[in-house]
Amino acid sequence: MAKLVIIRGNSGSGKSSLAKKLQAHYGQGTLLIAQDTVRRDMLKEKVEPGNLSIDLTESLAHFGYEHDLLVLVEGFYETDIYGHMLERLRTLFGPQTRAYYYDLTFEETARRHQTRAKQEEFTPADMKRWWKDRDFLGWQEESFFRDEDSLEAAFERIVQDLEKIWNEAQEEELMCFCIKKVFHKLQINFEKNITQNVDKIIS
Repeated sequence: MAKLVIIRGNSGSGKSSLAKKLQAHYGQGTLLIAQDTVRRDMLKEKVEPGNLSIDLTESLAHFGYEHDLLVLVEGFYETDIYGHMLERLRTLFGPQTRAYYYDLTFEETARRHQTRAKQEEFTPADMKRWWKDRDFLGWQEESFFRDEDSLEAAFERIVQDLEKIWNEAQEEELMCFCIKKVFHKLQINFEKNITQNVDKIIS
């Protein structure tokens, strides 16, 4: 059964590191859709309403859904530009959806950025210019990472959440199997009784 994990937050917060760690952990059967890769590297699109990366991201996620993959959607994904697309993905994946947002202070985000290999790609001044404070989706299934949450802590929380989803899905499948088995047995007994009654009428 396909599952969707959305990881959002401001630039430099740790989204990419977390998504890559999850992909490395789960391995084959995982589809990582990174906003920077789709929008910037593949399409050279600007961050603006209607940009082509919105449709491509959604199409890639649909591919993951159709092939029962664990789909990791990682990026800034501003709600005023990408919100409707994310809502459609939430509807598609249903209860197998989890969303996470890095709700960090700017100071902590800038500190984390200085520890990254990509720290020279943009400066704290750039980060301040791009900054969006608490750009939440407003979903019940949205969770938050704070300043005190390390990469390992964030990773463990998502792994635990996915484990819970998998266990619930297995329980649901087992229940459906038991119901089908009981129904099949009732159907056989019903048909048997009908046959016996018909035989009595004929005789």
